[in-house]
Amino acid sequence: MNIHSIWRYPVKSLLGERLNEALIEDRGLSGDRAYAVADASGKLGSGKSTSHFQRIDNLLFLRAETQNNEIHIGLPGETLEPISSRGLPNRLSDYLEQPVTLVEDQDAAHFDDGAIHIILSSDLNRLQARFPHLDFDPRRFRANLLLNTPDHMSAENILGRILTIGDVRLKITHPTERCVMVTAKQDGLSSEPLILKAISQGYDVNFGLYASVLKPGRIEVGQDVEISAEAGGRDRSGRQEFGF
Repeated sequence: MNIHSIWRYPVKSLLGERLNEALIEDRGLSGDRAYAVADASGKLGSGKSTSHFQRIDNLLFLRAETQNNEIHIGLPGETLEPISSRGLPNRLSDYLEQPVTLVEDQDAAHFDDGAIHIILSSDLNRLQARFPHLDFDPRRFRANLLLNTPDHMSAENILGRILTIGDVRLKITHPTERCVMVTAKQDGLSSEPLILKAISQGYDVNFGLYASVLKPGRIEVGQDVEISAEAGGRDRSGRQEFGF
């Protein structure tokens, strides 16, 4: 089992960047969801509406990348510009057809439900084989890590377990509950409205896993991932953790 790919999303709900290596910090992957687009009421732009998030269409046609240690944002057909650019909020507002601002993350509030988001190649392959007419491109699921896993493995097999990647240790905490965002059209991918229904048939709307960070460090593509049934470790806040 090893790391197939690493993804970072510098701005929540915008297209992200594929990395060869990354630093895992206490809050998650360094630089992930560091900013978000906020509407006039202060809610964070997302693919869904909740008490904290507000659906804003077309966010998935904007891209965010890190260049020279600064986040840059690009509108469709335009070059990337620094997030500090004074005119950027106005250009984003015009494109999204509503007033928006860019807000920096505080206490990981930009994450949906967990620090590190993981999907398994074996689960992805099973979905694709069962529904060959649909496009289960991994980019739809916006995970930080796509792991190369044996065909027999599923997400349920590693719930509550510890993943060791070099010096990094991650605790698999709970499944990822999916929403309509996985069906959305985005730059390079067409709309697939039946994907959420397909997931609900095979996985009860859960697909992927969330993990907390027990020990930070650096990871890279191709690195081996070990699974442990270890219990009784502690996370970085000092809380007691259990393997199952």
